Formats: sequence, C-alpha cells, structure tokens
Amino acid sequence: MEFYRCKNCFFPNTKPDLYFDDDKVCYACKFTDYYNDIDFEKRLSEFKELTSKVEKKSNKYDCIIPVSGGKDSTYQVHLIKNIAKLNPLLVTFEPSYPTKIGKKNLDNLVNTFNCDLVYFKKSPVYRKLARLGFDVVGDHEWPNHVGIYCWPMQMALNFDINLTFYGEVGGKIGLGRWDRMIEEKKVTREDVEQYIGMNGYRITDMIAMDKSITINDVIPYIYPSEDQLKIKNIEAYNLGYFFNWDFQELIKIIKDYGWISSNERTEGTFGNWEDLDCGFMTYHQYFKFIKYGYGRATDHASYELRHGRLSKKEAKELIIKYDNELPKKNFREFKEFLNIIEKYFFDTIDRFVNTELFKSLNGKLIRKWDGNLELQDHWYDSFE
Repeated sequence: MEFYRCKNCFFPNTKPDLYFDDDKVCYACKFTDYYNDIDFEKRLSEFKELTSKVEKKSNKYDCIIPVSGGKDSTYQVHLIKNIAKLNPLLVTFEPSYPTKIGKKNLDNLVNTFNCDLVYFKKSPVYRKLARLGFDVVGDHEWPNHVGIYCWPMQMALNFDINLTFYGEVGGKIGLGRWDRMIEEKKVTREDVEQYIGMNGYRITDMIAMDKSITINDVIPYIYPSEDQLKIKNIEAYNLGYFFNWDFQELIKIIKDYGWISSNERTEGTFGNWEDLDCGFMTYHQYFKFIKYGYGRATDHASYELRHGRLSKKEAKELIIKYDNELPKKNFREFKEFLNIIEKYFFDTIDRFVNTELFKSLNGKLIRKWDGNLELQDHWYDSFE
C-alpha cells in the first residue's frame, strides 16, 4: 500500500471517501478553494427565499434543528432564530456518554434562544448496537452516527415539520465525490448511508447479528423512505451551503451567546473545541487513527492549514505530537459501557489496526511505555 498525504494539507490517502487529483492534492483542499469563492450574499438571498416560504402557524414549529451541545449547534440556532426568524424545535439524540459541558451548552441553547427541545433518551438497545459497532467495524459510535441523522427526520415526519437544518457541509472535510461536494445543499438518504459514518452497514445488517434485537427496537435508527418524505414535502438542508462555515469564526460568535469550551485540550488533538458533548468520542477518534493512520489532530491541523492559520511545519509537529495519543479519560466508564475488559479493548485494537502503518515484532504490535503504538517510518516520511 502506498501511503501519501495531500501536498497542501497533509490529509492521507487512507482517509475514507477522500479523493485526490493527479498532483496529489485532496478534494478537501480543492473544495476549500471553491468554497472561498462562493458568493455568500447570493446564497443568503437563496436561504431567505427558502425560509420565507415557511407557513408560520401559532400551533406548529417552523423547522427542526438537530443539536448536541457542540459548537455547530449554537451557531445553527443563531442563524435560524436571528436570520430566518423561524421558531425551531430542537432535537437531541443522546450521546453515548453525555458530558457536563455538553449538558450546560444544551441548557444554554434552550434558555438563551427560548426554544423547546426534545431529548432522545437511549434504551438499553443502544449499548448492544454500540458493542456490535465496536466488534464489527471498530466503531462504538456507529449507532450514534446513525441516530443523529435518522431520528430527527422521523421527528419531522411525526410532527409534520417540512424543514430540517444541519450544519457544516461535508466538503469542508473532504467527504464524497466532487459533484456531490459542490451541490451539497440538501441532506439525503444516500448521504447518510454512504458518507455519514455508517461504514457500509444499515441497521438491518447490524440487528441480523444479534437475534435479541428486533426491528421494533431500532425504529429511531431507520431513515424514512423517500416516499414518506415526499408525501409530506419534508426536506433537510445544510446551513453550511448558505453560510460561510469556518468553525474558528463561528466560535467567536457563539461565545457571545454563552457557549463554553473545555478548559483543557481534547486527547488526541491540540484543540479544546471539538467532541465536547460526548466523553467517549476520543476512543472513536483513536480507532480511526489505528485503522487509517490519521486522527483528530490531523483533522484539525489540516483544516487550519487549508484556512491559512498554521504553517506546514506547525501542522506537522502537532500531528506527530498528538495523533497517536491513546485516550485514558473515562476508560473505566468506556469498558463498563461496552461490557468489556481491558485485554479485549487492546485485542480489538490489534484486530483493526492497519499493519502497514504500525510496527510489529514476531507478529505482535510494538507498544511504547505509554501504550501508544510504534508507527512505521514511512508514516513520518510522508510529510512533504
């Protein structure tokens, strides 16, 4: 396997759904250049035209906004309340391990913007699905990725609400084909199944592996059919299509509304603004690293490179320093949640690790004193 990085931003060619041109420039970079040239004043007019058609009723919500307590949530509500002047229903699919910061930010959303919020409290089935995700695809967050997209659309059906608004467009982080990137106005069933972390599995595939789970147990994880949505004229849009979505800029805005970040950096990266709502996301990011050779530090450093806020030297140093950081926080709770022991955790790492990127000796992975894996030399040599 040839392992190389985008010559502009250091995203690796092992990143799922990321395309490169013949010059080894990734589509996240190409899309960022395209995105920076968009006439967002024209897009704002398009947004106002869309939202002005909402038939406002005193006994009905105007739209749905899926929220988590993260940075995007507050900005989404700000745009819908203050720019579109709509009355949204906020919906939250409970994280695997809710954090105090996430809860505070959710409460702040409700109180600051005077919104109603429906909170989906997971049944015990979620833990079974998380364990299946961990065992089958090396991702315990699999059911959460599914739920945060499927359940809000079911709420739209149940409440007969025509519009749902998500946040950032996937093109900013290199998700998908070029034709999809530049037309990423709507969120579709194809997007959810192909690009939003489902790893090629539908919920029906997962429950077939555990006979104790029935189809009625997983209703929140099933995306409505195209016919169901069409009959009620229900559509979902990415606000990042209409508004210039740069998380460093939006953080400046949402702090004025009371949004808070962590006082310390997140394990696996150098920032303190991401994955604040769930205490298990660092393990999701670590498994991404051992499977594909890039983690949260690469996500953040590459993003900052594309936006001109880091030099290549700075980005390289941050990626090398933090990408290969084995999480330790909430480890006891994580094991209890999945009903596993420590040995099983490390055995699962061994099962999913990309052996072409990590060193081994006599068939066993080489670990440093702190538990981090030894990377192959070509991982380091791939930085230009």
